[in-house]
Amino acid sequence: MAVTHSWTLPADTTAAAAGRDFVRSALAEYVNSNDTADTAEVAAAVTSELCTNAILHGSPPQLLKFVIDREHLRIEVSNSNRVGGTAPKLATMPTNSDTVGGRGLNLVNVLSSTWGAEVNSRSTTVWANISRT
Repeated sequence: MAVTHSWTLPADTTAAAAGRDFVRSALAEYVNSNDTADTAEVAAAVTSELCTNAILHGSPPQLLKFVIDREHLRIEVSNSNRVGGTAPKLATMPTNSDTVGGRGLNLVNVLSSTWGAEVNSRSTTVWANISRT
């Protein structure tokens, strides 16, 4: 049985930290035997990246949804679209690049078992699943 937690993110630079805290707190209530010591930190890192992207590229309200079930953790961050929306893409950068930013979805890609986006005329939702098995 899945447990769902939802929360409206603050529309400012505290969103990523607040999202991390929200996910860690929710997961602490539902730890299972498959979770490693890193499960909460992986979920927090993915949440941080998705929240940051929503604040940088979307419009309020931004909603964080965290679904916990036996096999997966699902993190979804939705935001209103300013003028339509586009699906996010992985950035391609030289490995020696000193550029700040642009690596968040690459981190999500590495840390999650699957991720994707759902875009319509009103909102964009970017989601990631983290395996618990």
